[in-house]
Amino acid sequence: MKKVLMAAALIGALGVSVAFADHGFGGGKGACGGKGGHGGFGGRGAMMGEMLTEKLKLDDAQKAQFDTIKQEQRAKMEAMRTQMQTQMQALQTENEAKIAAILTPEQATTFKQMQEERQKRQQERLEAVKKRLESNTF
Repeated sequence: MKKVLMAAALIGALGVSVAFADHGFGGGKGACGGKGGHGGFGGRGAMMGEMLTEKLKLDDAQKAQFDTIKQEQRAKMEAMRTQMQTQMQALQTENEAKIAAILTPEQATTFKQMQEERQKRQQERLEAVKKRLESNTF
């Protein structure tokens, strides 16, 4: 019975830890890229994992299994995130084509300029994030 409770506690704690790690609280790649996303480099996710392993008094073998589980979850979440981004980009392209089809030539020209400006702003934001990551100034 004690082993069942310990396993249930570990699974529940892992779920919380992975949720925090993959939502920008450290540990995972996070939304802004880098090791910890919004949480910085390591951040709360790393502290959460350490706290869990200490409070549950995991032995070395359990710690290794815990780390493996977290890594597997992180990889799955990243794959899902990539797939979702691809699908969203396809949907955006489809919608832009539908919008362009209903516009007059003048409106279509303006619409294309607006798209180019948006892409330029996105690229500038991406470059700014890359620079901050490289200089560790979050």
